[in-house]
Amino acid sequence: MQTNEIFDSCARSAGDFAGVFEYDGETGYFYLYETSGDEGQKVRDSIHILSGALNFGEADISIRWDREEQKVGWFIKGVLWAVFDAQHHTKYGGSYQPGAKPSLPSESLVGF
Repeated sequence: MQTNEIFDSCARSAGDFAGVFEYDGETGYFYLYETSGDEGQKVRDSIHILSGALNFGEADISIRWDREEQKVGWFIKGVLWAVFDAQHHTKYGGSYQPGAKPSLPSESLVGF
């Protein structure tokens, strides 16, 4: 049985944190990953993105840092669905559903 696995990441220019998306064929999560953390302690936080089959492919997603490199966002087809604010230690979004719109507070969108 072949699975449709996806892994993508984007580190900020300082190299200390990265946004990481992982879909294992069944479940997808967006992680805030501390690159210099101790082994087993690198995942700082997670946002559940979806469970079940995908209606998008690896080419449809992107991970980007905002202009100030304080927030990292997960995008699907150019639409922001999840955000980690590394400066304020907050997270927003997730729960992707085909045909739905993301529910993110306006302050999480600034800078993207």
